[in-house]
Amino acid sequence: MIKNELAERIEYLASLEAVRQLIKETLLDTDELILEMMEHLTSGSGKNLRAMLLLASAMDREGFVPRDAVIAGAAVEILHLATLVHDDVIDEAEIRRGHASLQKQFGKKEAVICGDYLFCISLAMVAEISNHYSQKLNVYTQAMTKICLGELRQFKHNSDTELSVMNYLKIIAGKTSALFSLAMYSGAIINECSDKEARFMGRIGYNMGMAFQILDDCADYESDVAATKKTVKHDLAEEVVTLPLIYAFLKKPELKHHIRRQQLSPGEINEIIAEVVKVGGVSMARDVAEKYYLKTKKMINTLTEENKKLLMNEILGRIWKVEN
Repeated sequence: MIKNELAERIEYLASLEAVRQLIKETLLDTDELILEMMEHLTSGSGKNLRAMLLLASAMDREGFVPRDAVIAGAAVEILHLATLVHDDVIDEAEIRRGHASLQKQFGKKEAVICGDYLFCISLAMVAEISNHYSQKLNVYTQAMTKICLGELRQFKHNSDTELSVMNYLKIIAGKTSALFSLAMYSGAIINECSDKEARFMGRIGYNMGMAFQILDDCADYESDVAATKKTVKHDLAEEVVTLPLIYAFLKKPELKHHIRRQQLSPGEINEIIAEVVKVGGVSMARDVAEKYYLKTKKMINTLTEENKKLLMNEILGRIWKVEN
């Protein structure tokens, strides 16, 4: 069992591989009743960005991370996986990480239960190490609450052609940034940083998550399935209003009439996408993402540990490069 074999301090790259192995081992060490779904989930792999950030935040000056950071990194990624499983049910998405989504492969009800099961696994992993960090488990549960509320807030604003930029940012702050922030904050706590330092790392994660989600929403207007390994051009089909569309509304208000129609045809979706790009909705949204990117970079560059600064800038650059 990899968890029992973990050393107390692990070099960063080895710790990232250990997170991946621990996720797989944890998901497959389960009841036979749900094993087939877990095997399906392990057939695809994500970027593990949240684990990377947690490990980087937990890393010491010599480039090593504590054993607890590996467990926490796996827990954060499993929590993220749970949200994706539920997202795909809500959105009726057919593809996730290059494979059929869980709800497509096994059914919606089964996927909901599996997502709940993943939440339980994640929380159990955090509880396992929480006794080392008194009164910090509530930070994890608070992040879970923010994520759920972010998803609900997005659903409530489906088809809302009057959604403001500010309310959109509130949605993604819960939906995405809460988990980025949790990863960075948790890593700092495990690294025995002060609460002030940990909160600062959490803010870095928050801003990075904002940039990431805005870029991801832009990609929905530009990419194809082969590039993103997920269902694209799907926000419009599911009546999800994101930043590129909000800015397009400001430039061309008559677009709102088209969005208010129910069940847009593929042809209508493509026409609206082309118009959003044409009027500058995507480029304006990217400008907002760039502001978050530059703010994140400025904060990272104030860190005193050079190895941590280099690693976090590398992760930030990967997010920006992949999405641009």
